[in-house]
Amino acid sequence: MIGWWRRRSLRFRLTVLFAAVASAILLALAPVVYVLIHLRLHAEFDRQLRIDLNLVEAHLEWDTEGQIRWRVRGARGGDAYGGSAAWFEVWSDDKELLLHHWPEWDKEVARPLPAPTGSGERTFTEAFDGVLPVRVIDRPARLRRGNLTVRVFRDEGDMHRTLREIVIGFGLGVPVAALLSALGGYLMAGRSLAPVGAMAEQARQITSESLSRRLPNPNPHDELGQLAAVFNQTIERLQDSFDALRRFTSDASHELRTPLTALRAVGEVGLRSGDDAPALRETISSTLEEAQRLNDIIDSLLVLARVEGDASTPKLEPVPLRELLSEARESLGILAAEKGQSIDVRAESNLAAEADPVLLRQAVLGLLHNAIRYSPASTAVTLSAFRREGRAVIEVADAGPGIAPEHHEKIFERFYRIDSARSRADGGAGLGLAIVKLLLERQGGRVEVDSEPGKGSRFRLMLAAARPADTVVVGGP
Repeated sequence: MIGWWRRRSLRFRLTVLFAAVASAILLALAPVVYVLIHLRLHAEFDRQLRIDLNLVEAHLEWDTEGQIRWRVRGARGGDAYGGSAAWFEVWSDDKELLLHHWPEWDKEVARPLPAPTGSGERTFTEAFDGVLPVRVIDRPARLRRGNLTVRVFRDEGDMHRTLREIVIGFGLGVPVAALLSALGGYLMAGRSLAPVGAMAEQARQITSESLSRRLPNPNPHDELGQLAAVFNQTIERLQDSFDALRRFTSDASHELRTPLTALRAVGEVGLRSGDDAPALRETISSTLEEAQRLNDIIDSLLVLARVEGDASTPKLEPVPLRELLSEARESLGILAAEKGQSIDVRAESNLAAEADPVLLRQAVLGLLHNAIRYSPASTAVTLSAFRREGRAVIEVADAGPGIAPEHHEKIFERFYRIDSARSRADGGAGLGLAIVKLLLERQGGRVEVDSEPGKGSRFRLMLAAARPADTVVVGGP
């Protein structure tokens, strides 16, 4: 049953639910309305009975023979019974029926109403002669002499018929109301879901080649409008991702084609060199350099793919920064010594960052490698670690050519290079800073740059600081 229900359209389900809710409300209200009408009719009935009782009591009198009579002046001046619509009885204290008036009751009464039993006013419903439902009110009469009880009653048949008609009306009205509710719900659901259908039709036409198209959003303030806005934002992000993928594919193809072209050119030169050993040696050396460059590009692309494809959450732990920076200096010290450079480490004692040790070490090595590559010979590269505004900061400072402010954001994009010719000569592919940024973002940190042309560069890794007591010894791969 549940599977069948889920396979139905949303419009059908909304229609059924709308009709069911409307029917449930009507069925819940029907007893309440019936009771209220019943009470109101009884209250009005009792009010009329009291009027009749006062009228009857006002016209009761004792005749000369000591008999109680109800007398009013007739239309021609004679004595006559009045108020033919009033049914009443007068009872003595010893429960003897002294006087009665039963209009339009021509049959013999086999089962009259029981005699009054109380001393106060009573209101109740009884069956007159066992067949006629009547509403009764009786109370002691306020007369000068004698203790009498006056009873007035009316036929409740009309009221019962009215209540039955109300019940029949509810019985017939609920199905009609449910049908009308279903029809109204169907029309309302269709009207309300029309934008969804339009969005679905538009979404079917959006492909990877037409991501610039957007879903219609006639009313951005309602829920459907918010859904369309979110969907359009998703398409926009998807378009950005596709554009980035196209740029990445184009750039990667270009970067890979360059060393391959160089390898082919060097090979052709080697073939033409023949038996010239020095020329062949130079050709082999150039081939190895281009192969190493090609290998570096592939390694960088693999790192990016591995970090981006890893959906697991990095394991953050306190990492002591002084030991981390000392280890980075030892790892790349030989590369710096080849250029006559020095690496200075300045770190606060007991300063630790909440980070993944492997990812953070890789990011620091990436920045340090760039600093060594682009700094002039016989200069110093500084590794610093300090606390700023409650965060742990790792700073890598060099004496390189510097970076103009308009490039500060773009240098973290993949394959972006300020001077492509110089970068190729130095072996860079424009992926190092993109990898560093990605590694920091995976750990909840960020990377900043402070640089001006001719004044060197300072790259800062911003991470959450850890308590000194929680620091542990860093282990690197």
